[in-house]
Amino acid sequence: MQILDYKHIVATERRDGYFAIPELERQKSSVKQFIELANLDIELIKPTGFIYVDGFTITQAESGLGSTAGKYVVAVTGGSSYALHKWISSFKTPEYVVAATITSGTCASGIQALMIAEEWLMLGVCEEVIVIGGERITEDTLRLFKELRIDIMCGDGFVYMKFGKGMGNLESINWKYAYNANPFTFTSHSLNTLIPDYPLDFIKLHGTGTPSNTEAEADLAELGIPLTFKSRIGHTQGISSLLEMCIVLSSDAIKGTILVLANGLGGFYGSCTLYK
Repeated sequence: MQILDYKHIVATERRDGYFAIPELERQKSSVKQFIELANLDIELIKPTGFIYVDGFTITQAESGLGSTAGKYVVAVTGGSSYALHKWISSFKTPEYVVAATITSGTCASGIQALMIAEEWLMLGVCEEVIVIGGERITEDTLRLFKELRIDIMCGDGFVYMKFGKGMGNLESINWKYAYNANPFTFTSHSLNTLIPDYPLDFIKLHGTGTPSNTEAEADLAELGIPLTFKSRIGHTQGISSLLEMCIVLSSDAIKGTILVLANGLGGFYGSCTLYK
C-alpha cells in the first residue's frame, strides 16, 4: 500500500495536564477548525473509501457548545458517527465516497484503520482511501484519565492520510485483539507476536512511559533504535500511531525500515512496517 499524501498537526503548548494546539478553540466544532488549521482542500476524483479514526473517549463538545445548542443535540452531533458524516460533507465531491466506517480500537485505532484500508484496496472496493482523525482534549478526557489513575500527559492532534494501491512504503500491517482481564495491562507475549522476521532500523514504540507499557515493549525496543514522541506532544489516543507515523515521515534523520507499534486499552495491538 502506498502513502499518497499526509498532513498532521501536533500540540506545541504545554498546559496543566495536557499538550495543546493553541489555535484550537474548545467550544467550537473541531472539524471546521482542523480543516482550516491543516489547510485541507479535499476534492475526490475517483472511488474513495473514508475511515474516521476514533479514540477512547467521545467528546460531546465536538458539535460546539453554543447558547442555542440543546443538550440532546450536542450529545448526538458529538458522536463519532455524526462526525464521520460531517467530514464527508466537507469534501468538495462527496459523491465519490463509496465506503465509510469508523475504527474504535482505542489507541490502536490508527493501525486498525490501515488494515481496513489495505483490505478495501485489495478487494477493489475503492481506488484510494482517506483516513482522518482528530483529538481535542477536554475536561472530561482529563478527568477520565485521572480517575483511572493513568499517569500520562494527553495531547491535541490531527492527522490526514491518503493511501493508494500497489507495492509502496507501507507494508506488513497487523491488527489483533488479545483479551486481558485488566484493560490497562499490556503483555510482552502479545506484543512479541508482532515482531517481524526481517531486520529493522527503528522501532516507533507506543511509548506511554507507564510501567506496564514499558515492560511489555522491552523486547521490541531492542530490535532497532527506539522512537517515542508522547513526552513532547502528549498522548493523542486513537490517532497516536498515525500522527507519530507522520512525524517519522517528516524527519530527515529517520530513514530505513521502521516498525510502527500501537497498543490500546483492553488488549488491542497493531503494527505496520514503514520503508523510508
